[in-house]
Amino acid sequence: MNIPNFQSNLQAKASKTARAVDPKQVLILLVTAFAIWQVARSIQTSVHRQLFLQKQSQHLKTAQKQAEDVNKELRDGLTNYRSSTGLERLARERLNLAGADEVIIRLSK
Repeated sequence: MNIPNFQSNLQAKASKTARAVDPKQVLILLVTAFAIWQVARSIQTSVHRQLFLQKQSQHLKTAQKQAEDVNKELRDGLTNYRSSTGLERLARERLNLAGADEVIIRLSK
Protein backbone atom coordinates (compact mmCIF):
# COMPACT_ATOMS: atom_id res chain seq x y z
CA MET A 1 0.00 0.00 0.00
CA ASN A 2 1.29 3.31 -1.03
CA ILE A 3 1.11 6.06 1.63
CA PRO A 4 0.63 9.01 -0.75
CA ASN A 5 -2.19 7.11 -2.53
CA PHE A 6 -3.81 6.30 0.81
CA GLN A 7 -3.67 9.94 1.88
CA SER A 8 -5.12 11.18 -1.41
CA ASN A 9 -7.95 8.60 -1.20
CA LEU A 10 -8.63 9.69 2.39
CA GLN A 11 -8.69 13.36 1.38
CA ALA A 12 -11.05 12.61 -1.50
CA LYS A 13 -13.47 10.78 0.82
CA ALA A 14 -13.28 13.57 3.39
CA SER A 15 -14.04 16.23 0.78
CA LYS A 16 -17.06 14.20 -0.46
CA THR A 17 -18.48 13.81 3.03
CA ALA A 18 -17.82 17.48 3.80
CA ARG A 19 -19.77 18.55 0.72
CA ALA A 20 -22.62 16.09 1.18
CA VAL A 21 -25.36 17.43 3.40
CA ASP A 22 -27.33 14.93 5.41
CA PRO A 23 -31.09 15.62 5.14
CA LYS A 24 -31.56 14.53 8.75
CA GLN A 25 -29.15 17.24 9.91
CA VAL A 26 -30.94 19.87 7.83
CA LEU A 27 -34.26 18.81 9.31
CA ILE A 28 -32.84 18.93 12.84
CA LEU A 29 -31.39 22.39 12.11
CA LEU A 30 -34.76 23.67 10.85
CA VAL A 31 -36.68 22.24 13.81
CA THR A 32 -34.15 23.70 16.25
CA ALA A 33 -34.31 27.13 14.58
CA PHE A 34 -38.11 27.06 14.70
CA ALA A 35 -38.03 26.09 18.39
CA ILE A 36 -35.64 28.94 19.22
CA TRP A 37 -37.86 31.39 17.30
CA GLN A 38 -40.93 30.17 19.22
CA VAL A 39 -39.15 30.55 22.57
CA ALA A 40 -38.09 34.12 21.72
CA ARG A 41 -41.62 35.00 20.62
CA SER A 42 -43.07 33.47 23.77
CA ILE A 43 -40.68 35.45 25.98
CA GLN A 44 -41.58 38.68 24.19
CA THR A 45 -45.31 38.01 24.61
CA SER A 46 -44.83 37.17 28.27
CA VAL A 47 -42.91 40.40 28.96
CA HIS A 48 -45.55 42.43 27.12
CA ARG A 49 -48.32 40.76 29.15
CA GLN A 50 -46.47 41.41 32.44
CA LEU A 51 -46.12 45.11 31.61
CA PHE A 52 -49.82 45.33 30.73
CA LEU A 53 -50.83 43.59 33.97
CA GLN A 54 -48.57 45.84 36.02
CA LYS A 55 -50.18 48.97 34.52
CA GLN A 56 -53.63 47.53 35.13
CA SER A 57 -52.72 46.75 38.74
CA GLN A 58 -51.60 50.36 39.28
CA HIS A 59 -54.88 51.67 37.81
CA LEU A 60 -56.89 49.36 40.06
CA LYS A 61 -54.94 50.47 43.14
CA THR A 62 -55.63 54.11 42.27
CA ALA A 63 -59.34 53.41 41.74
CA GLN A 64 -59.49 51.49 45.03
CA LYS A 65 -57.92 54.43 46.89
CA GLN A 66 -60.47 56.82 45.35
CA ALA A 67 -63.35 54.50 46.28
CA GLU A 68 -62.06 54.25 49.86
CA ASP A 69 -61.96 58.07 50.07
CA VAL A 70 -65.54 58.35 48.79
CA ASN A 71 -66.69 55.67 51.25
CA LYS A 72 -65.04 57.55 54.12
CA GLU A 73 -66.81 60.76 53.12
CA LEU A 74 -70.15 58.92 52.92
CA ARG A 75 -69.60 57.31 56.32
CA ASP A 76 -68.80 60.70 57.84
CA GLY A 77 -71.96 62.12 56.27
CA LEU A 78 -74.06 59.31 57.71
CA THR A 79 -72.72 59.87 61.21
CA ASN A 80 -73.56 63.58 60.89
CA TYR A 81 -77.16 62.83 59.86
CA ARG A 82 -77.81 60.37 62.69
CA SER A 83 -78.16 63.14 65.25
CA SER A 84 -81.26 65.33 65.48
CA THR A 85 -79.35 68.47 64.46
CA GLY A 86 -77.93 66.60 61.47
CA LEU A 87 -81.41 65.50 60.38
CA GLU A 88 -82.69 69.04 60.74
CA ARG A 89 -79.83 70.40 58.63
CA LEU A 90 -80.50 67.72 55.98
CA ALA A 91 -84.18 68.66 55.86
CA ARG A 92 -83.35 72.35 55.48
CA GLU A 93 -80.58 72.01 52.89
CA ARG A 94 -81.75 69.18 50.68
CA LEU A 95 -85.51 69.02 51.13
CA ASN A 96 -86.17 72.78 51.55
CA LEU A 97 -88.24 72.21 54.69
CA ALA A 98 -88.73 74.79 57.43
CA GLY A 99 -89.73 74.75 61.07
CA ALA A 100 -93.27 75.57 62.27
CA ASP A 101 -92.55 79.25 62.87
CA GLU A 102 -90.19 79.78 59.89
CA VAL A 103 -90.76 81.04 56.34
CA ILE A 104 -88.63 80.02 53.35
CA ILE A 105 -87.67 82.78 50.95
CA ARG A 106 -86.03 81.73 47.69
CA LEU A 107 -83.82 84.15 45.86
CA SER A 108 -82.92 83.43 42.28
CA LYS A 109 -79.43 84.20 41.08
